[in-house]
Amino acid sequence: MSSTALARLHGVRRTDAAVDDLEAAAERLDWRCVVLDGSEVEDRSAFLESCDEAFGLPEWFGMNWDALEECLADLELEGAEGVVVVWSSWGTFAEAAPIDFATALDVLRSAVRSWTVDGMRGGVLLVGAGPALDVEEF
Repeated sequence: MSSTALARLHGVRRTDAAVDDLEAAAERLDWRCVVLDGSEVEDRSAFLESCDEAFGLPEWFGMNWDALEECLADLELEGAEGVVVVWSSWGTFAEAAPIDFATALDVLRSAVRSWTVDGMRGGVLLVGAGPALDVEEF
């Protein structure tokens, strides 16, 4: 993926681009790239643990949806021109726990809105196969 294309990212989108290509494009833009590996995520607890590790959340993170939303809204992005969350193998969670997956998407959408209000560009890319979603291709 080109950095020019990535620079237009906003919101949550699906892509078939390779994770390595997305990381490289983010680096060229001086964006923070957070890779969520969903291959082992089948429930809410595993997703929250994955976010804790990938984002480097603070010690007070309470391993619940509200705490995740608060942490992501206040994510330390100083020095970055933007942020992209690359969620690979998201389909595992979407199929195993569709309600919790929908909540996770809502939290990520809220985070993107918060980042935009703070003047930060970027969004979330769902990489790989998964069930049909009302999410645009990127």
